[in-house]
Amino acid sequence: MKTVRISSATCTPVPLNSGKQAFIASFARKEQIMEASELRIGNYTMDHGHPEQIPYGSDIDSAGLMDPILLTEEWVVKFGFERFEFEYEEGNETTYVLEKKNGHQFVLNESLQPMDGEIAMLDYKLQYVHQIQNLYFALTNEELMIKE
Repeated sequence: MKTVRISSATCTPVPLNSGKQAFIASFARKEQIMEASELRIGNYTMDHGHPEQIPYGSDIDSAGLMDPILLTEEWVVKFGFERFEFEYEEGNETTYVLEKKNGHQFVLNESLQPMDGEIAMLDYKLQYVHQIQNLYFALTNEELMIKE
């Protein structure tokens, strides 16, 4: 585990207490039907009780039969985000950082919302896995995929 000093904060990546229960608990039943316009090929959704990646455009037509997956710490870590804890005199802060190959970072706060620039001014809160996948693709032209 490394510790990084950033201005007046001490930053330490924190390992996840991962387990099947946390992963399974991340699935949510949406009260309204998912719309095909929300989805893209490659999005993760719940299909018949299992997380599945949409493989074909024709599967998007079945959006009403799919359920969204709740965006959780478990999912952002699966996508390659690293968790950092900052200690300030005023208290602690947690962030999640995805380092891109070009040196840029995609940063989420502890509520799993974007922190940087105009991205932080979204008119909605990220709630589901497919939403962060779509936002990331719109900003980077790259897919946000599970890191093996």
